Amino acid sequence: MNVIELFSSIDGEGKRQGFLTTFLRLHDCNIRCSYCDTLYSYGPESTFESMSVQAVADAIEQLENHRITITGGEPLLQERAIIELIDELTRRNARYDFNIETNGTIIPRFHRDNVWFTYDYKTPSSLAEEAMNLDIFKVATSEDIIKFVVGSMQDLDRMDEILKTYPTEAQIFVSPVWGNIEGATIVEYMKAHNWQNVRFQLQIHKFIWDPDAKGV
Repeated sequence: MNVIELFSSIDGEGKRQGFLTTFLRLHDCNIRCSYCDTLYSYGPESTFESMSVQAVADAIEQLENHRITITGGEPLLQERAIIELIDELTRRNARYDFNIETNGTIIPRFHRDNVWFTYDYKTPSSLAEEAMNLDIFKVATSEDIIKFVVGSMQDLDRMDEILKTYPTEAQIFVSPVWGNIEGATIVEYMKAHNWQNVRFQLQIHKFIWDPDAKGV
């Protein structure tokens, strides 16, 4: 596995926000979002360590958290190794609960009872919307999240259009692009459009630590 970083922290967003979590960040990504906050996870200047699945499992086990988030970059570019890692860790401890954060371009080819997905939908300001796989709205379950990161009124309008066009069982989250749009603007939009099944969130790790800090 090509590993950018592996560390313990609190989950800064999503339905496990605030819980202790082990993060495994994998190398490389297949899109280039305008507001990417993990530029160090891909490209010629990124550095990673090639580790065996067993070595990654050992390192995760030593951190003693049973909540695991596998992220990137785009982690599903290493899907085969991820499946092997999940099966190995589950064999060691059935309590492990895995969240795979994916950018919405790849449909996972596997299912495990202790795995759920956080799918991104890239709105227009990301400059990557054309890469989105709309089948995420079909395959996502009630355990999964579809997350919209918005940076403008145009993004909010596009999100509203998508929600009306593509029904889904997934939990829907919306959060602001850091520094681009006020949270209050999003909340007022939610009220005006009666988004009863959308959850607003802020990335709390960016308030606790420097917004550009790594490994937190």
